[in-house]
Amino acid sequence: MSAQVSNEKPTLNGVRIRARKRDAKAQAKYEPEDFIENVLQLTKDIEPSDYSKISNVLDTAGNTLDYRRYGDTFFELLVTGGLIAPGGIIEYDEEYGRLPFCLFELATVDDPLTGAKSWTNLIIKLTRRYKYLERIFSKTSEHVLENVHRYSEDDNRKLAAGVGVLISSGFLTMEPLRILQKEHLTKDGVALRFFTDLLRVYLKDSSVDQLRRALARARIDHLIDFFPPNKRDDDCFARHFEAEDMPELIELHAAARATAERGHFVYDLIDIISDKAARAGEGDEDAYKSTNVSLAKAAKTAMRANKWEEPQVAVLVWDAIMHATESALKPEQMEQLAFLQIKRHSPVLELLTSEPKSELALLKHVQAHAYKDPRLTKYFGRIVYELYSADVLSDSAIIFWASKGAAPEGKAEFLKQTQSLVRKLETMASDDEDDSDDEE
Repeated sequence: MSAQVSNEKPTLNGVRIRARKRDAKAQAKYEPEDFIENVLQLTKDIEPSDYSKISNVLDTAGNTLDYRRYGDTFFELLVTGGLIAPGGIIEYDEEYGRLPFCLFELATVDDPLTGAKSWTNLIIKLTRRYKYLERIFSKTSEHVLENVHRYSEDDNRKLAAGVGVLISSGFLTMEPLRILQKEHLTKDGVALRFFTDLLRVYLKDSSVDQLRRALARARIDHLIDFFPPNKRDDDCFARHFEAEDMPELIELHAAARATAERGHFVYDLIDIISDKAARAGEGDEDAYKSTNVSLAKAAKTAMRANKWEEPQVAVLVWDAIMHATESALKPEQMEQLAFLQIKRHSPVLELLTSEPKSELALLKHVQAHAYKDPRLTKYFGRIVYELYSADVLSDSAIIFWASKGAAPEGKAEFLKQTQSLVRKLETMASDDEDDSDDEE
């Protein structure tokens, strides 16, 4: 009788294979409704005004409830008191209803700011204990804001107050507000109403300059993008914020538009220089003369169109002329390019420095440029000399700058570099005065 070979693998009887904890969590069913019910059950007997006790319970609950997995649900609960279902409809727990200490409950219609501040304190205390919730809450805020057209007008006022306080306290950036620029939120003015209420709250504790920097960090370049598409013009912008008694927003918008116009102007000049340079051959003086004529015409046109004064345009033309130096990879290339550009385009700068204040504005701007760009710092003295030789800067402008007009940034170093030139100019000025006295 032949022996039969079994293919069965050996087993350990009585041994149960346990899944790793992280694998078990990953395979667990996602049940946000159960998470909400657990939070409501833990806090059902606490007075909504007992913020200290609420904070302590939420702090402790993090040991048993999976805040990391349900962080987005948690933030929706803390804001709306329920769960935001697809379509933006808020669903509340069948047994407990709305969370009594959510933002929509704590903030009142008559005074949304007071309740919003208490709610913000709860959020900040909670995230100090569970730092990862900051990132989750920040991301989820976009989803909450995307549905403002589904909330009531009163709840939107409360939400604007809460988000405004979170931003002014530094908990949130303004980046989530970019979601409000979506067409379905702007077309009926919902985004504009919400954004206006939020800015009013933000500006109670923050300055307009802080607002400007916060918007820039969030890459919100145009406030007018929160307006309905058919009202995105300066007149509508001004009328809206005049009616809201927020003139500082009109000034901020005007300053932003002016900055944008200056930027467009500089890039237009850069295009002129680049285009002409690409066509000109080495040593083609006629081509560079043509370039300077085009630059001068563009400068004069911009001055008339934007009502700019000569000093403003002179520094912008300098920025465009020196743009070529950005391609320099080595210090010697920087030196060569900088002085080549000054030589080629000094006639335009001469034309735009017909007044003493224009000369001084340009000289102070060159100082700031050399201070910010370490590659140019050691050439500042020579740049001033070249501008003087090209009759862009006068002796009186350089002497005045050295005596009382220099900015603090790099002043000692730059005065040292220009010391010999200044002394020479002072001597020449003194000799001229002596000659005048002798003639008299």
